[in-house]
Amino acid sequence: MAAIENNLAQGVAGVTKVYRLDLPNNVTVFGVARKAPSEEERDMDEQYIMTEVDFDELKGTAYLPYEMMVYGNKVVALHMRFRMAVHYPDLKMMGKNSFMNIMPSPNAIQKALTAAAGGSE
Repeated sequence: MAAIENNLAQGVAGVTKVYRLDLPNNVTVFGVARKAPSEEERDMDEQYIMTEVDFDELKGTAYLPYEMMVYGNKVVALHMRFRMAVHYPDLKMMGKNSFMNIMPSPNAIQKALTAAAGGSE
């Protein structure tokens, strides 16, 4: 847990802590922000993703922050393709403001969260 806290404090892979929630049974949930450290890594950046998918008058800001759950020595996060579908069920598959425009983002987010958790791919 200390390694994750340290990595989030340092902004490893552009991931920083928004909040920490300690729950019973040795479970902790971190809400994290994601800011691309460079233009090459923009696919993990929450602002970039939100400009592609959150274009309607009513905003889906509740999609943020992204959550990482730690239980024991395991860290998990819901894959973006499922998480995005829950929050944006009407998002088109192709065309302007669609899933296709953010196709590299699920892997980019997984890579960033893995690094922030102290893991490797």
